Amino acid sequence: MTEESDALASHVHRLAVLVGAGIAPASAWRHVAGAAHPPDRALDAIVHGVDAGAPLSESLAAVAREHGARWRALAAAWSVASISGAPLAPALTAFAQAVRDRTAAQRDIEVALAGPRATARIVLALPLVAVGLALLAGADLAASLAHPIGVASIATGLALGVLARVWMRRMLRAASPPPPTIGLPLDLLAVAAAGGGSPEAARETVLRALVEAQLLPPRGDRAQEADALGRLVELSRRSGAPLGALARAEAAEARAAERARARRSAEELAVRLMLPLGVCVLPSFLCLGVVPMLVGLLSSTAGAGS
Repeated sequence: MTEESDALASHVHRLAVLVGAGIAPASAWRHVAGAAHPPDRALDAIVHGVDAGAPLSESLAAVAREHGARWRALAAAWSVASISGAPLAPALTAFAQAVRDRTAAQRDIEVALAGPRATARIVLALPLVAVGLALLAGADLAASLAHPIGVASIATGLALGVLARVWMRRMLRAASPPPPTIGLPLDLLAVAAAGGGSPEAARETVLRALVEAQLLPPRGDRAQEADALGRLVELSRRSGAPLGALARAEAAEARAAERARARRSAEELAVRLMLPLGVCVLPSFLCLGVVPMLVGLLSSTAGAGS
């Protein structure tokens, strides 16, 4: 996913340079699509839509709906710049930089999670190692399966192994990188503010673009997002500070805070993984390896004695 974000940021940066040089937006898209290596299906689809007679904004929105949140964010930024009258080239440059910032945050968090994920994979393999050790020790696992204790032990070991896998996967998902749209409403507010309209109009433009791009959080949190933008608009009104600068600073702060939270969660995960290890994995190791081996050896001894 980070490679896709890097590619999108590179495309948008090239687009900003071409638009800033005075090339028409539709022609700029064609040049960027032609220069993409390897070819990008999303860029080709946008150019195809424009060549077929569709307006550029509609073609971009249609393609964005099929290519994930990053492209929908670009469509929202394009819409905000067009509606607010903000200069397109600086808006695209700022968007590309924001994408790179979010991608760097995701990459840092994925690196921090690499250790806990590797630990989880190794730990979850321990029950299988137990079975292998039992076979190498010469245990008669068939005899274990014929004994009630062996059957109960293996069933318990398998159940504990499944529980450990579900538990650890849930813990890893909880510590996953943040979504790629962290700070996006604030970035869009900075773009809208560059259009020169009123701060209130900029806020409404951003909210409308987010709704159209399906990038707002679940319905219960939409009012909270709108209130956050409203408080920033009010701060700009009271203090006289430029709304764009305030929004960019708040967006950078939101991404830094999310990066710190996710990093802290990844570090804590390495410790919290010890809980399923002690509660599930080690008992599963004993139930699948040690107990069947003992039951098999005892059964073999009893058979030899008789």
